[in-house]
Amino acid sequence: MRATPPIALALLAVAVLAAGGCSFIGGLFGGGASEPAPSATEPSAEARQEQGPFAAGVLNVIAQQAPPGSATQLLARLAAEFGWEAQVAQNPLLKQAVQDEQFEERVEPVLLGLYYRNGFSVLPVVGEGHQFNRDTVVKGAIGSSRLLVTTRKPVRIIFLRPVQNVEIVYYQDGEEPQIFSVSDQAVVAVRQSLAKYYLR
Repeated sequence: MRATPPIALALLAVAVLAAGGCSFIGGLFGGGASEPAPSATEPSAEARQEQGPFAAGVLNVIAQQAPPGSATQLLARLAAEFGWEAQVAQNPLLKQAVQDEQFEERVEPVLLGLYYRNGFSVLPVVGEGHQFNRDTVVKGAIGSSRLLVTTRKPVRIIFLRPVQNVEIVYYQDGEEPQIFSVSDQAVVAVRQSLAKYYLR
């Protein structure tokens, strides 16, 4: 058997590098096939590990872990439905408050701030004849009251405490408001005005 001249070996090595690159050389010398690069759309293992218990979304985790029937649970569930997850996903203080289970003391105020930043009024309480003209979160309990919606546009009204015998009247030619409450036992009647211009 004839020995291969050194110049031929050098040319063969150059051809192999040009054709197959490093992955071919690695396979040739027992390094195994190189692993494919992670997909740009799929989160890496490190990213998933970094998200930890919040991989399902911060708002979803709050809705699952907050006390059932609490204001915090309702706020988190609705915020997730409204599509606000991206606004809280990178909030380390909120995540820490959730892990510390400080839902009423720390999580609820952060969520109320989220609603405020997204155009909601946040009111401590409303009384007889209160007029809503924008999306609103009402924090306090409400007894028998007649409340008015003074805009023809659709508004969202969220009651965070018990509500009993509340009537909400809106324009005859307006959009019916959406009402949310922490309790299924809340008694809220929503009806159109009988008078076309009752809110002059």
